[in-house]
Order: sequence, then structure tokens, then C-alpha cells
Amino acid sequence: MTIQTNEIKILDQILLVDLSAIHLWTARKKLKAEMLEGKIPPADLASLGSMRVIDPERLKPFEKIKRQAIKAVEECGVKFLGGYAVSQDKIQEVVDHLEALKTQFYDLKSSFLPNYDRWVSDWVNQGWEKVEWREAIRSSATPKAEVDAGLQFGYAACRVAPDGDKHLSSTLGRQVRGLADQLFAETADTAERLLETGLATRGHVTQNTLNTVRKMNAKLKGLMFLSSDVKGLADHIEATLAALPTSGVVNGVQYGAVVTLISSLSTEESIKRLIKHLSIANGTDEAVAPAVEVQLPTEPAAPQEPVVEAVEAVEQAVEAPASQDAPVSEPVIVTTCKRKRSDLQSRRFSTGINCE
Repeated sequence: MTIQTNEIKILDQILLVDLSAIHLWTARKKLKAEMLEGKIPPADLASLGSMRVIDPERLKPFEKIKRQAIKAVEECGVKFLGGYAVSQDKIQEVVDHLEALKTQFYDLKSSFLPNYDRWVSDWVNQGWEKVEWREAIRSSATPKAEVDAGLQFGYAACRVAPDGDKHLSSTLGRQVRGLADQLFAETADTAERLLETGLATRGHVTQNTLNTVRKMNAKLKGLMFLSSDVKGLADHIEATLAALPTSGVVNGVQYGAVVTLISSLSTEESIKRLIKHLSIANGTDEAVAPAVEVQLPTEPAAPQEPVVEAVEAVEQAVEAPASQDAPVSEPVIVTTCKRKRSDLQSRRFSTGINCE
């Protein structure tokens, strides 16, 4: 089996965003036996076989920016080929956000490096119990040039296209077919975290919790082209949210509806069961005709436009199942794709990353 027309259409609607060029300096050096001198250093100086050579609080702003970058992509994209598949409709919004974070990162770095030597000295003179520990910090301090090289903010956004080789294109097709399941797994993870806050026994739900559900649904709506199941689920969540107030605490029958919804989203199995029930309730639970395979030439031709299956919105939710661990996905094979270049396809938003 080679790649199919519906999978090519999905590829035409996404870009792969890679954040692997965001690098942080850890400020840690290997802890040697002679540094101990028969006494274990305190946890704020050493842990897990390594020693800090600067106050870790100095590095937390860089860590925060990296977390914000990941969040910016995760809120609208789904994990794919070691990066994130983001809808072409959302890519400019994501890129603008990443560019703003990149500016913050390098502004922070510009103020960090001039103070680096002084902050190392402050850490040495922190008042550690043993002189050996202070000497160990001083002798292990990383040269400023290495710190400079270790703090980088880079990213890339590029198209993914099937290769002309039948085996490689079929491997890419499997990855594309798994995007909807990956999206359901990420949805379940978010819902499960909400339940872990004690939501099911609290007796009320706040707008903060509902905003999390709204963001969850916005992500599903932005990726509805992945499958009719994604669209059906997004429509159901949208209908449930529309019946809730947009301010104040939600309780009573409406609170129960929220708990039921979030519970039904808390595992991949329960999501698929919900989708099945929604399809039956709306008379759309029918066998799907097999997708048409595409035999790719050595030089890939422009993908054919498949007929888009019409899917009607669905209404009500059902049972809340028991929790279950998510299955482990198969390893990603990045060699199955080539990156095209046209309009956004040729744009690189990166520092030191080549999308060829």
C-alpha cells in the first residue's frame, strides 16, 4: 500500500514546525568524588551526580521562554515526525508568537552574559560549608563563550511531501494516518489532568477550567480536516460549551454535564467510544469506502483533490469510562519526507536549521 489521496490532502493542509534548535545551558558539571570529602553537598548545590556552577534561578527565565514556545505550538498543533503538525491556517499566528519569544530570549541573553562572571562569583561565595565545594565551583565554571553558544533560540516551519519511492511514501502515509489518534491522545491527556485536580468531587467548575476545555476544542476544530471523527467530536464539545455560562462558577446540572464531558475525554478509548455513540445517534455509523491509493512517480506529481466527505454536527454525550494508559505510538521515521518550497513552503523561520 502506498500513500493515499486523503493523506496527501492532509499533508497539503499542514506545516511541520520544529523546535529542536531551542537550546538551554544547564549550568551543571559532573560531580567528582574528591569534591565530596566525606560529606554530601546540599541539594541546592548538587544533585543526581552533578553540581551547579551558578544560581539556577538565573536560568529560569530562559526555561520559561522555552516552555512558552512549546505551549504556543502544542495549543494548535499535534506531534508529528519529531515536531508538530500545524494547520496552514494557524501557521502565521504560531510564527508571530515564536518570533516574539525569540526576541525576548535574545534580549534576556544580552543582559545575562555581561553579568555571568559576577553571578558565578556570587555562587562561589554563597557561604557553602566546605572550602572544597567553593573551589570546585570556581574550577568548574563554564567559559562565557561556551555559555553564549549554549543559549540559542531557533525553529523551522516547512512543508512535508511524499517521496517518489513507494515504500517511503507508504511509511509517511502511516504517520499521517496516525495524526487523528495522536490528537485524541493529547486531548485525553489534557482531560485527565483536569480530573486529577479533583474536578469530579468539587461540586462546581470555574471558568478557568472551562477555558481549558475551550482551548482543547479550539485545537480540535483547527485540525478537523484530519478525519470526520475529529469534526464530530469538536462539534459535540462545541454544543456542550455553548449551553454553559461564560462567566461565574458553574454548578448543579451544568456542573454534572461538564464532569461527564471531561470524563468521556479522559482516555483514548473513551473518546473513541463517545465518537461511536455520537455516530450511531446521528445515523452516520456506516462503513467508509476504501481510500484510493496513489502510485507516486519518481518526481511526485501534484496531489489529486479527493472528494471531501460531508459530516453533520452531532449533539449529546454519553458515558464516562474507566481510565486507561495510552498506547505507545510507533517510532517516527523522518527520512520518509522531502520538504517543498513555495510561498510559506520556502520560508524558513529559524536559527541554524535547514529544512532541505
